[in-house]
Amino acid sequence: MTEPTAESYASDETIDPGDEMLPKLEIQTSDQLTVYNSQSEIKSPLEMFQNIANDFWSGRELGWRLFLRNLRGLYRQTFLGLFWAFLPPIANTAIWVFLRHQGVFKLGGNVEIPLTVYILTGMILWQTFIEAFQMPLKVINQNRGMIAKLRFPRESLLLVGLGEVLFDFAIRSLLLIPAFLWYQVVPEPQMLWALPIAFLMILFASGLGMLIMPVGSLYQDISRFIGIATPFWMLTTPIIYPITAKMLQADPNTKLLVWLNPAAPLIVLGRDLTLFGESAFVTPGLIVAAVSIPIFLIGLAVFRISIPVIVERMNAY
Repeated sequence: MTEPTAESYASDETIDPGDEMLPKLEIQTSDQLTVYNSQSEIKSPLEMFQNIANDFWSGRELGWRLFLRNLRGLYRQTFLGLFWAFLPPIANTAIWVFLRHQGVFKLGGNVEIPLTVYILTGMILWQTFIEAFQMPLKVINQNRGMIAKLRFPRESLLLVGLGEVLFDFAIRSLLLIPAFLWYQVVPEPQMLWALPIAFLMILFASGLGMLIMPVGSLYQDISRFIGIATPFWMLTTPIIYPITAKMLQADPNTKLLVWLNPAAPLIVLGRDLTLFGESAFVTPGLIVAAVSIPIFLIGLAVFRISIPVIVERMNAY
């Protein structure tokens, strides 16, 4: 019988998922001894976050191997290869620009730059947000066999997921270069502020995703509901139509909708800073940016505490 290791999963070696006699292996990359007991880590928050940081560090090598494996597998046996990373925002932008020009929808006012660049920038940020939101549940579902059979730093899976989200965001952002050149959009120096905003947006969305991950990993209803709700969520986020400060002041319902939509403040702030160097969403955007790191840390705590329960339920099925 072939003994499985986390590295064998990362190197695409096949393992029989039905073999219940596979031994539990523990990855020790340092001389530090890990002690497991029945006491919940939440009773010592500082120690818990120190353990999380240690597991992030000890799982970095495994996370890197899994990231490379997933990256190679993503474009394997595809004719277009890396172009698939560019295709979703291009296709979505083309559809909405076509519908806008045909007068199918006329939400919001006019924008001072070409509509294609406006929608493309919003689409890149929206897809990054929704991928970061779905990332925790995705990495758990994709690695169920590995989680159930092997003992390794589970935080390495978060490193893989965050790496993939950042990689896709970087690749898609390259689309803005030819778009700016073709439509002669002059970038403002303030657009550099969009990078930390985008990073905080990823942390915020990942934190929200980790909060729902425990329930979502046990019940497939959550994944199905997210799939159904995502298109409606996108339409309620001002990506394909502009919302100005005057519109927010004149329509309390629009203002309430923006405040209740966790995706809107940072996406719109990042898009406006990229294209205009200023935004009507500075206040809501900065408020959400300020809570993004606490939300991410709370999500990490939930992820850490829920993993033993999830593993137990996986082994029970």
